[in-house]
Amino acid sequence: MDRQTTSHGLASFHPDAEIPPSGGLADLAQWLEQKINEQALSIRAGRPFDALLGVGGGGLLVKKLAEEVRLVRTLERMGIRPVAMHVVGPDNADLDYLAQVVADELFLPAATLIILNGGLVADGRSVANAFTPILNHPALVAAMGKGAKVVRFPELSPVRQVSEGKLLFEDAAAGKAPETGEPLSFFDQERVSVWWEEKVPAFFDGINPLWMPALPHQAEAAA
Repeated sequence: MDRQTTSHGLASFHPDAEIPPSGGLADLAQWLEQKINEQALSIRAGRPFDALLGVGGGGLLVKKLAEEVRLVRTLERMGIRPVAMHVVGPDNADLDYLAQVVADELFLPAATLIILNGGLVADGRSVANAFTPILNHPALVAAMGKGAKVVRFPELSPVRQVSEGKLLFEDAAAGKAPETGEPLSFFDQERVSVWWEEKVPAFFDGINPLWMPALPHQAEAAA
């Protein structure tokens, strides 16, 4: 649903991601409600599945829906466990949306993660120092007081080259070149490899697995 960052949206890296049809806010709202209903019906039929919704600029629609129907309670009544993940950078402006969500308690389920994205810290800055003002921000403190968990996603210096080249991280680590341009240097390939094989798994190991979508091999094992 993120129409403002299409270059790095889910569909850029996952060709099977569903994209809502073009149209106005009402069309987008209808599409979202339809998808939620489909998930609820599948759960009732004994075929539960996890869904990841990228909202970005569509966050205003989620806010509107939460105002109308008490969204967290509605999803829970439908058998859906809502999980909110707010990804923020080191700028206070990144918490503006969270501040409104917390103040109005619009969409603050028991499973709420605030992810400090180390990849958004400019080169040369200390990640720990960069996020100090964020950690003291009233909105974040208030969200933590209501049960939100704060985690820090590990930084990666060549992440921009990988994302702009639309490469999978394992391909970048293996030295694959993007459609236009050169492959990463050997040192950057190793940086990506360490990040992808060690730091990212360690990050996810620290999150409650019930708050995460099941990976394909996990779903097969459960079946």
